Amino acid sequence: MDHHQKPIGLPRTDAVPLLRTDFTDPSAWERLLRALEMPVTFEEGSQDVAFYDSATMYVTPVDDEKYRGLPAETVLAAAPYTGHELPYDHIYLADAETFASDDLPLLGIDIHLDPDGDPWPREKPFRIPALHLAGVEVNDSIGNLFFRENHDFDWSGFPVYVAEPGTPVHDEFRRMGVTDQED
Repeated sequence: MDHHQKPIGLPRTDAVPLLRTDFTDPSAWERLLRALEMPVTFEEGSQDVAFYDSATMYVTPVDDEKYRGLPAETVLAAAPYTGHELPYDHIYLADAETFASDDLPLLGIDIHLDPDGDPWPREKPFRIPALHLAGVEVNDSIGNLFFRENHDFDWSGFPVYVAEPGTPVHDEFRRMGVTDQED
């Protein structure tokens, strides 16, 4: 789809949207969705469900052909500094670069507004590995570390621990309906 010809509307979702923009490999999209459902923590060896989160608790995956090939510049043009009235201040793209890497680095795009309507300088789009998305969103939701403050973060030096299928934590997440993954 040629997004340079007409303006694109950003989705009206309650949670931060994750737009699929690359449709060349359906299995890659499924792999990303499974990664987003995985319970993750930053506490090595923790078996306490309360220390785990899943990215799908904070983002809404959007699988719509109208976003095929959508570049970051078009997203920024669709979310001007004033008047966009979206319930989120950033967005993620799952593009070809996302699916080409094992850690599935999503392109995060800062589209925030100052509460008083004054523009803050936006950060340039940056990459966040899929398994780190839950941590970014948790910190953003509690105001501990805003989305835009993650732009220079070294993800390789910040381990994330996954509750694999068959573990008590994963089973509890599945029971709560957070993950559909079977053992």
